Amino acid sequence: MKIGIQIEPQMGYTYGDLVTLARTAEDAGFYSFTVSDHFFGNVESVEKYAHDAWTLLALLTPQTERIRLGTLVTCQSYRNPALVAKIAAILDNASNGRIDFGIGAGWKRPEYEAYGYPFPSARTRVRQLGEAIQIIELLWTEERPSFEGEFYSIRETMFLPKPVQKPRIPIWVGNMKLKTSLMEEIVARYADGLNYDSETPEDFAEKKNRVRAACDRVGRDFDDLRWSIYLCTSVIGEDADDFEKKKQDLLGQRWLFEEITDELKQKVLDVMLARYVSGTVDEAVEKLSRYRGVADVMVLGLPMVGDLLKNGLDTIKLLKDHVVPRL
Repeated sequence: MKIGIQIEPQMGYTYGDLVTLARTAEDAGFYSFTVSDHFFGNVESVEKYAHDAWTLLALLTPQTERIRLGTLVTCQSYRNPALVAKIAAILDNASNGRIDFGIGAGWKRPEYEAYGYPFPSARTRVRQLGEAIQIIELLWTEERPSFEGEFYSIRETMFLPKPVQKPRIPIWVGNMKLKTSLMEEIVARYADGLNYDSETPEDFAEKKNRVRAACDRVGRDFDDLRWSIYLCTSVIGEDADDFEKKKQDLLGQRWLFEEITDELKQKVLDVMLARYVSGTVDEAVEKLSRYRGVADVMVLGLPMVGDLLKNGLDTIKLLKDHVVPRL
């Protein structure tokens, strides 16, 4: 099982922070460094730095040499599919074939409304996703392709350079617990892999069964698909004492909120500890090991509050030294 690192660029990182984290993840031997695609954080929060996903990947490409770079996941609504296909193909050339293309239907309504994008129904967004992936694959693999869909179209499109990777850049579809036959059929027809935001291995197994059924319906070999799981980290300590020390350290850090009280910090931390990969190294290993043999790639999100750079670097080091060797 390969292990990747994920960050949320909208949480307030500086560009220097992001370069440092990407290089550190590469030096630590992680498989990939991926980014989400958002324009801002929560609307209730104070405004923070929020880096555009594809601009950020372009900036990180010359700053790294070996680690794979990608989106988990880019929103199909935010960019014309032919444009994002062009961006990804150029970066695949610039990185010598290190791009992973994660794409999803889109979900964050406040971003759509704030930036002036229409926000259609979930079914429509999923159908748009299917057309977008078809166009992207055509542009990456065929000469002067055309496509006429309900939502998107291209016509005898000149498209160079093609991606370095053959037959094309891997396409990962991201799915946040949405259990619909239409989404699963899109995965079965067009994707190389599925990144599923699962809360339990049992839920992950159920999703596999649903996609297997979709593969049977469309005549796709289920075993051709790869599987990825996203799990966010919060506070992990080498032992119980270190865990308690790190919790107190986090509570004492400056958080990127204007007027967050100590009481609210504690409430947020309690939620993170309950939901995310947390606790001692033994506890983290136990939780992550439940996906061994189930996922091909495990993507671990870095902590999203407090001193983002310090907490990210500490987490990468701890994962490298104490967790990954036991998975």
